[in-house]
Amino acid sequence: MFAASNRIDLAEASMISTIVRYTSFASENAVMSATTPSRTSGLSRTNTPAAAIEKAILKGDLRALTEIERLQYNVAICRALGLDPVTRPFDYILQDGKMSLYLNANGTAQLRALQGISTCIVGRHQDVEMCYVTCVATDRAGRSEEATAVVPLVGRDGKPLTGQAKANAMMKAETKSKRRATLALAGIPNLAGANCHSERWQSTAIDPPLDLLPDAT
Repeated sequence: MFAASNRIDLAEASMISTIVRYTSFASENAVMSATTPSRTSGLSRTNTPAAAIEKAILKGDLRALTEIERLQYNVAICRALGLDPVTRPFDYILQDGKMSLYLNANGTAQLRALQGISTCIVGRHQDVEMCYVTCVATDRAGRSEEATAVVPLVGRDGKPLTGQAKANAMMKAETKSKRRATLALAGIPNLAGANCHSERWQSTAIDPPLDLLPDAT
């Protein structure tokens, strides 16, 4: 579905550039080459990356987008950040009743490699209920950001975690601290997904919804 397209006009390209700069995801030169639907897809002109980005910003909730619009928005942000959308660097997260993009571990690793960011754990602490891990991320220029992740060590039943479950929680705290520090240094902390209890699921490549396809006749 990524390849089924023609080039859009300059007005739409300008719109994408303006919107992505406004959301501070990347510089104006990083915006993806937007596309229009092909004859075989039968998609309308309103189902373009430019329209999807605009709609996502105005609504502030990706649930307001159709599935294909979410995919277009996902790919646009990937291209703006220099990430490979084929590797699925983003998941979707439902937080405070709104759906948004969540940069997963794969995407964070790509971002660190692209921007030359290294991480170092500088603090660990845990008590009966919580595990705290602090990480410092540093880029090639010597700039640094510090972030702390907190993960519960108590299960939903109120009992302390033990064995593998506790080990997983401690590793999650470390991964989360590295991720938060990386995103803060990269200037996109809004992709951090602060609530560790939020519902999250993987993004997938999907076919256009039936209501966007032409009639069989």
